[in-house]
Amino acid sequence: MLFAKVAAAAVVAADAKGWTHASRHLQHYLENTGAGLDPKVDELLRDVPDADTVANQLADSEIRRKAADAVAADSYDNPEQFQAQWLPQGFYIGPDLSEDWYYAMGGIQICATGVVTVHKSASGVDPIVTVEYKIWVHDRYNWDGKKSVEIGGVTITDERMGALHTAGLAREYDMDGSSGVRQYSGPVPKAGSIDLPGAPGGRGGQRSDPTR
Repeated sequence: MLFAKVAAAAVVAADAKGWTHASRHLQHYLENTGAGLDPKVDELLRDVPDADTVANQLADSEIRRKAADAVAADSYDNPEQFQAQWLPQGFYIGPDLSEDWYYAMGGIQICATGVVTVHKSASGVDPIVTVEYKIWVHDRYNWDGKKSVEIGGVTITDERMGALHTAGLAREYDMDGSSGVRQYSGPVPKAGSIDLPGAPGGRGGQRSDPTR
C-alpha cells in the first residue's frame, strides 16, 4: 500500500516535470479500471516528429500503390479505400525522442487508413490525387520491462509498478486512438516523398488550458 501512495505522488511529480502524458497514463493505471484510453495521437505525433514521419511513410506507400493501380487500369476519379499494415517492427519512442512519451508509451504500433481518389494528370506525367486519411496508434500500458526513473526523489521501476497490477491495486489497459483527418491534394511524384501534412503544430496553451 505504501508504494501505491508513492506511485500516486509520482503522477503529480511527472506533471510538474512537464511529462503530462506520462502523468495522465500513470493516473489511469492507478485508477484500476482497466478501461481503454485514447492516447491523443495528434499530440504524440506532434511531440515525436520521427513517429509522424514513419506514419506518413506508411500512408505514402499506400497512396502510391493506389495511384499505380489506377494508372495501369486507366481508371480514374473513383474513391478507393486503403489500409496500411501495422508497422511490422513497431516504433520505439526512446527518451532521446521524448521523455514524456517514453514513460507514457514507449513502444507503439502505427498504421494508416484512408480514401484516395486518383485523377488523370493534364500533363500526363505524375497522377494527381486527393486523399483523406488518419494515423492510428495502439499500445498496451503495462510495466513489464526494465525501465526505471527518478521522479520527485523517488525511484520508480517497472518491477515495482508491475507489482501493483499483480496485487490488484492498479490495472493494465489498452491505448487506441487516431489522429484527426489529414488531407492532401496534389501530384504523386516519381522521386521523393509525397508532400503529406504533418501533425498539427507546436505545443500551445497555458497550464490552466484544459486542451493543452
